Amino acid sequence: MPKYRGKIGGADGHWTKLLHSLREAMHNWSPCARFSLSPLGGRGQGEGARVVYPKHLSVMQVIRQKALAAAPLLVAVLLPPCRLEAAAAEGDGRTFRGPAGQESPATNAVTVAKTHDGRPFEYRLRGQESSGGCQILKLSYPSPVTSPLPQNNTVPAELFLPANLAPGEGGRPAVICLPILNGDEDLTAMLCSVLAARGVPALMFKLPYYGERGPAEGRRALAANPALFINAIEQAGAEVRRAVDLLASRPEINPERVGIAGISLGGIMAASAAGADPRLYRASLMLAGGDLPTIIHHAGETRQLSAMIKRLPPAERAAVEAKLESIDPLRHAPALRERAGLGRVLMLNAGQDEVIPRVCTEKLAAALGLSNQVVWFEGLGHYTALAELPRALRLTADFFAQDLPPGVKPVTPSIAPTNATQRLLTVVQQLVTMTTTAPATGRCHFLEGELAGHDQRDRPLAADFRLVIGAGGQFMVRIKSPPLGELAAGHGEFPWFLAPVGGVATVFAGTAEPAAGANLFTYVDPAHLVKQQLLAGAAGALMLAPDLAQRWVAAEWLPVAGGEALRVTPREARNNIGELTIRFPPGSSGPGEISFKGDAGEGVLKVRGWQTNTIAPPALFEPPGQPPRRAVSARDLLRHLAALLNEGGDQLKLGGGAKSAPNPDYPRLKLEEFLKIYAPAKE
Repeated sequence: MPKYRGKIGGADGHWTKLLHSLREAMHNWSPCARFSLSPLGGRGQGEGARVVYPKHLSVMQVIRQKALAAAPLLVAVLLPPCRLEAAAAEGDGRTFRGPAGQESPATNAVTVAKTHDGRPFEYRLRGQESSGGCQILKLSYPSPVTSPLPQNNTVPAELFLPANLAPGEGGRPAVICLPILNGDEDLTAMLCSVLAARGVPALMFKLPYYGERGPAEGRRALAANPALFINAIEQAGAEVRRAVDLLASRPEINPERVGIAGISLGGIMAASAAGADPRLYRASLMLAGGDLPTIIHHAGETRQLSAMIKRLPPAERAAVEAKLESIDPLRHAPALRERAGLGRVLMLNAGQDEVIPRVCTEKLAAALGLSNQVVWFEGLGHYTALAELPRALRLTADFFAQDLPPGVKPVTPSIAPTNATQRLLTVVQQLVTMTTTAPATGRCHFLEGELAGHDQRDRPLAADFRLVIGAGGQFMVRIKSPPLGELAAGHGEFPWFLAPVGGVATVFAGTAEPAAGANLFTYVDPAHLVKQQLLAGAAGALMLAPDLAQRWVAAEWLPVAGGEALRVTPREARNNIGELTIRFPPGSSGPGEISFKGDAGEGVLKVRGWQTNTIAPPALFEPPGQPPRRAVSARDLLRHLAALLNEGGDQLKLGGGAKSAPNPDYPRLKLEEFLKIYAPAKE
């Protein structure tokens, strides 16, 4: 009886939401005798669990049995598709065939003879994965730069190939994708996946001194050593040129149509690399700018590097600044300006970027002749720009897809259900997921918008808000409204609360008396957590039986220009929720605008961000800006914030029963009582 082994991993190696992610992928796989589950990426998550089962059971049946036995609640929750990896078991000559029908390659070496510098090299094919609409080839090759750190001299890379790439087909454009400052590979992989789904092969590689290429202290070594930071940027530039060589050697790729894309630091490096290498046909620069010294001395993320540069002796500081100038995008902009004039440079930037100052973006745009062509995400900062991430990815993919051979179609199917009730329930489930279900580690649920209208007494309703829910108790909530001003709270590195004190925005930082291991939910009444699960269960049940929802509301499509819209009305007049109209931007699964009209009032909620399990930069959970700080007890602050939730939860009645009695073991506070503690009216 043959034995096979497969590996299954969710985002960041988490095994949640397994059944939904694998349902389609597993459909065509043959029955097998052994299957093992393991996280991806070698991130210290362990080897996973091996499952041995009878051959007559299909993989899908076994996954269902084991998942239900281990964690019944996991099978009802949705996540983005996980990666799949398959290989033959020891002593077995056969391999799994995934949905794309491609076999796992054996490790081998491929020679790249034609290079920009006349130095041939080999790259090795280390493995293969299938992910959604693409195949991912795992590669490694020598860096063109030899550093004192041996592990830094090998470049690990991943090549994302479109699933609709036919054997022997050539002529595809390709893109080199560079990561953000912290080396986050999830965001870069997301960009590569979107490009591949659009039909464009994409390559990402780990930056010098990052991850397994770095020293034991990690990328902190770069922040503490300005010379090493500059060396890393220069080495990355050389590795981009080698990546162009590699892609140009691939039979499926048009060597005249290799481009580059980057986000944040990656966008800065992409601008310089494109200027330095005329072979890069197109460049997409997201959240990037020029004038590196200004950026380094401005951004909080480079605060340590800035301090180290400022402490250098004058001669050494001058040498470092001269090196920075040599790798600055402004230095290389003249060589890129002609391509920009031909429409081959795309700039996507946040209007209120707190990391890359707007003036730095404007300098680069002017140097490229693109001052009037920058796509600005107004009202958003460097990290909150993730509210526009779907649009940014779509614009980037369309930008590079202009060079596809005629007849190549995207792999991406339509995400819009044809049934109006199902679409409504999808929105409801997304909202319930945001408020009741913790995301995977390194991910977050993100909701941001602006409310304008009036209540039943014609009093104005106006608020600007943001809600970010992270893993492990991390969160950030912010509201701006005329009666309250700006209030915000969160828990990133420490819990905090922001409120005006004497007219000055002040952060109460829970850095005194740290509450080790505690978070907001430590002090939330368990009865309210049960209510959360009831909401999640109700939403999941409705998704399984959508006809139930039609007993209470009617949902119908409305003809609108530039997107889609749903009108939702109650079935019974006694349900005075009124009428909702939900508008969806083109290609979006989440709403862009929700208007309401009923007995309670009317208004419009403009949605700027609506995402589940999206990228979660640590800065999202930190206090906004740099207002004055006061140290307070972390434990007390968490208890007081939880008391606000407990007070609100007491008002929520579910299941038709009586309102639950407050549990005296968990604190309660009204908002005005909370503000008296931290932000009294007179001080």
